[in-house]
Amino acid sequence: MTAETLLAAAVDHLQAADSFKLSIEQTGAAYPLALSFDGVNTLPATLTSAEAQYVSPNELHISALLNFFIPLALDIYSLDDRQWLSFPSGAPWNLLPAWEGFDTNRLLAAGDGIEYVMDSLQDPQLAPGDASPDEDALWQVRGRAAGAGVSGLLFGFIDPQADVAIRAFIRPEDGRFAALEITMLETLGAAETEPSVWDIRFHDYDGPADFDAPET
Repeated sequence: MTAETLLAAAVDHLQAADSFKLSIEQTGAAYPLALSFDGVNTLPATLTSAEAQYVSPNELHISALLNFFIPLALDIYSLDDRQWLSFPSGAPWNLLPAWEGFDTNRLLAAGDGIEYVMDSLQDPQLAPGDASPDEDALWQVRGRAAGAGVSGLLFGFIDPQADVAIRAFIRPEDGRFAALEITMLETLGAAETEPSVWDIRFHDYDGPADFDAPET
């Protein structure tokens, strides 16, 4: 068993899943989002947290808490190459105009998103996993990746300017991803803040859709 075979199998499992959920948190130094609601202008925002569910073959729902000047919640629904916005969360759905940098399908696209990042991880190494008292230890793979490829992991919302450090946590019982930890290396060295870290947790594989979609 090598780091490469573990990662390849975990990617295959994710792409073949009927559904799964993501919990996303950003900690440390605030990291700007590349976010637009009109397809032209980007808005100054950072992510506090997000919950998402992917349903095969073409649906993705995201509920996010963003910080513009004040914290605001919004929902995004994606069907194929179309996206709808509910802003603030719970408001009527509005179809978003096309915007090249925003594509929620990139996460699982062949040759992009998580597949691209795991295939191009530099010098991946198996590391000892950490276990809580009530669960088995997770397999852990560490490596470094080019920042440009990581954008697809987060649906085009971010645009890293340097390499990132990645820790992938894989469940030994079924070989599926449990979590990814992405550290933006460009944010290292600032004495006043911790580096910017994105924590992505995968859970509720193959469960039913758990969101209200707009009329399409």
